[in-house]
Amino acid sequence: MIRAAEEHGFTLIELLVSMVLAMIVFGATLTAFEVFQNNNRFDLLRNEEQDNARATIDRLAREFRNVAAPHRLPEVPGSLEQAGPYSILFQTVNAAALPAGSENATNALRVRYCLADSGNGASPGDEILWRQVKTWTKELAPATPSAKALEACPDETAEDFESKAQLVRHITNENGGQKRPVFVYGPKGSGGNVAVITSVEPTIYINVNPSQPTHPGETQLTSAISLRNGNRQPTAAFTWKQESANHVLLNASESQDPSGLALVYKWSEGANVFPSTAQVWETETGQLSSGEHTITLEVTDPGGLSSKVSKQVKVE
Repeated sequence: MIRAAEEHGFTLIELLVSMVLAMIVFGATLTAFEVFQNNNRFDLLRNEEQDNARATIDRLAREFRNVAAPHRLPEVPGSLEQAGPYSILFQTVNAAALPAGSENATNALRVRYCLADSGNGASPGDEILWRQVKTWTKELAPATPSAKALEACPDETAEDFESKAQLVRHITNENGGQKRPVFVYGPKGSGGNVAVITSVEPTIYINVNPSQPTHPGETQLTSAISLRNGNRQPTAAFTWKQESANHVLLNASESQDPSGLALVYKWSEGANVFPSTAQVWETETGQLSSGEHTITLEVTDPGGLSSKVSKQVKVE
């Protein structure tokens, strides 16, 4: 007699336990894979924004080092046209070829960098750095945009700028109510006084996932840039001394130019401009009568920046 072979298999309970364990392992694997994918996505995005920020700071350095101080604009007495913590406006030399027939001899263009905050199309943790450009072919630059227009980022006034571009996203300078400026100016304490600024330090904070501060974390990129070609406003100062009857010696040797450039001197009393342009000048007979006179000295540098000072001169 032939005996039937024994048959071994899984019971229903064993099969169910195996299926549950397989599902747990498979679910854990999928979860780990999803975490890896998210982390990889944030890492790639962070690297991309870091590259954008580095390229932006490099561009800023080139443009700042080629800054063209506004020419013959007495209302703009320095290298920059506007200097704020989140917005900067200046003129620089255009690297493109000078257009045929252009009267803009220095091929200057106006550039603005600004940070869009939560009130201008972005939210804290996703602030955007914008760049705007204005070119011209006439001898003088167009009028500087108004302070009200520059409150917006970007400035959408048609005549102010002809192009705009987003440079860096996911900026967190103001994330969580922080007030970390994008632009800091030197020397220390200069604030927004464009007449004395000699350097700019841009600082960009980036976090592509600010809701999770530990991964990938916040990145800071910064650089100190000297306005080496920038022009600064001269300082007018003079002393006076009566030499003889109706003769006064006016001495402007205390006037200074921060860049050491030669100055042009203009002496005047009201609308009356005296004929001398010398640094030290003695008035001639009949030019000043006895009594008090308000004498004004105006000094101008080769870039067209000037300053004035007036003093009461008593002639006996």
